[in-house]
Amino acid sequence: MYANEPLPLSAVDLQVAPDSRPSHTVKTFPLGAPIPSAPHAVSVSLPTWQANVGYEEGDPEIITKLRSGYPRFVYHASVKRLTAVCEAKFAKDGEACLVYLCRRAAEEFRRFFKHRYSFETKAGCSSDDENANGLTANLKEPPVRIAELTISPTTSADSVFSHDPRLTTIADTAPCVLHVAVFPGCETGRKVAKQFWQHSGEGISSRFAEHCLYVLEANQKSKGFAIAGYAQGLRGAGARHYRKDEYTPERQHHLVTVARQDAANNEHHLYVEERFGRSLDFRTAAEAKTIIKKRIAGVLGDAEELFQDGEPLTDGVHTSNGNVVDTPSVNLKESDVFLFPSGMSAIYNAHRLVLHLHPNRKSVQYGFPYLDTLKIQEKFGPGCIFLGHGDTADLDALEHSILPTTPISAVFCEFPSNPLLRTPDLTRLRRLANAHNFLIVVDETIGNFLNVSPILWADILVSSLTKIFSGDSDVMGGCAVISPITPHYETLVATMRCLYEDTMWCEDAVVLERNSRSFRKRIERINATAERLCDYLKGCEGVVEVHYPKFVDRELYERHARVVPGTTASSSTAADCPPPSPIKNYGYGGLFSLSLSTPALAIAFFDALQVAKGPSLGTNFTLACPYTLIAHYGELEWAESYGVPKHLVRVSVGLEEAEVLIGIFERALRESSICT
Repeated sequence: MYANEPLPLSAVDLQVAPDSRPSHTVKTFPLGAPIPSAPHAVSVSLPTWQANVGYEEGDPEIITKLRSGYPRFVYHASVKRLTAVCEAKFAKDGEACLVYLCRRAAEEFRRFFKHRYSFETKAGCSSDDENANGLTANLKEPPVRIAELTISPTTSADSVFSHDPRLTTIADTAPCVLHVAVFPGCETGRKVAKQFWQHSGEGISSRFAEHCLYVLEANQKSKGFAIAGYAQGLRGAGARHYRKDEYTPERQHHLVTVARQDAANNEHHLYVEERFGRSLDFRTAAEAKTIIKKRIAGVLGDAEELFQDGEPLTDGVHTSNGNVVDTPSVNLKESDVFLFPSGMSAIYNAHRLVLHLHPNRKSVQYGFPYLDTLKIQEKFGPGCIFLGHGDTADLDALEHSILPTTPISAVFCEFPSNPLLRTPDLTRLRRLANAHNFLIVVDETIGNFLNVSPILWADILVSSLTKIFSGDSDVMGGCAVISPITPHYETLVATMRCLYEDTMWCEDAVVLERNSRSFRKRIERINATAERLCDYLKGCEGVVEVHYPKFVDRELYERHARVVPGTTASSSTAADCPPPSPIKNYGYGGLFSLSLSTPALAIAFFDALQVAKGPSLGTNFTLACPYTLIAHYGELEWAESYGVPKHLVRVSVGLEEAEVLIGIFERALRESSICT
């Protein structure tokens, strides 16, 4: 029997997803394998330093072995298949397609493409090219069309496909409308199209593509069924046409048998997911999204945890009238939380909101950020002022050199930053924002909701739910949260609601809800393990620096972190004792980066490290990558000028036992020192 009863809302947070249980073993993966071994994995194994170099250089020996990839960088196989269907239907010779879930995203793709295509074409013309002047002078605006395709089941009630739960449970509530952008399929055109897909995070998900393909396949197969009682009632029903091919009794029997087996397999898959994976029925996607938003709002609005040094965090915390508050009452509602199909989509849409309010002002990127956060600010809108060191000198420059003469729209920053784990001084930024009327947008993905409280200083908080909130590395998602205590609250909420479209696919929402049920316990475990591992590595020979909030900008990090109110480290009440201090209720997160003494040691260490190795972070398993290499391969010198070493090794700690990980890192350091 098909199971479709969702879990009661009150029980959701009590459940723990089976894949999230602590693991005492460390998995490694061969080159090109998806990480984890799942159809919708969001990472891919690049287990050696040279494999990462080959990936960046497009080496066929590496590229041909890839069976997965981070979805914004590598088109998933299902996405490529659906794109091919659309190209066959809409594209002319020399054209290509990409699919988006809403018209707005497709229109923004078109605007971006027309601007960047001209830029990339001009940039590709060298000054000594005899045709360069004529090409740039006569460059025509590239044609970009947008087509729409609605995909829904067309099987008749007499077809066994009409009982397929995979069709009936989703299509009833979520019709698939494809917004297809058709553009020049030349090398430059594909490059520019990929930029928008990567930077914006607005592309379709692999589950959405998979569902569309399944519906199309079912529709095609259903054409082979003779509708019961229909052919016999037609004039000429005895003609040879109805006595051959698909209409013969033997062929009909075969089609029915195969289709029934497919339907049974799908029903069994959904039953297992709902009963043992504790997923909700896909028809309850709206409920799953509500649960996710409540889960986020419940953590961020947990006012009793937002204290520091025994006092409310009032310095720089603001209310709608601009005054500081006496108590940290956030009162966050689920309606202040907006879900997006990826973390980068959340940042992209926060930037859209900023541009809507201040279309002619540049933004400021404070601190060295994740690659695409900077690219969004540089390529969309009037541009960006980059303060890439993220230190006191940069803040001084902002306050004394930039703001007195240049109005800005917003300051974007990460808390802490990726990959150097530096912490911005949000208290000082808040004072400047109040004085100069700009917004603060904080990406807290690395710190995460349970460790830090940037919402008390930010106007907009963004996060990648793909990472530790999910943990299983098999679904994409993101969120933007409007702080209810920002002085711009009413304006920001009204503008976001005007601009917002819900493009998180229903299946992704259901999987994300399931994965996130245990995120509190996972974060607590990962906090403890990462701290023990970093304490060990701090004193190891060959390790020059451990980039980790406990060792980098610690005072700033702890000033904005959570502690338990009303608790003390000592119960003594003697008059001569110092005031009690609250017990910390935070960790330093699960991400750190290592700078090693020589490039050769870094390469040998990475190759010897027996953990999963690939892009992404915040996974339930430990994951490492040569961050600068894969994020800034074409600009290594530029990154190094901002203090990001070329041979940096970034590590995201998982749920493995601390002793196991310490042993693995110890062996890798020992083996690499021997090799070098």
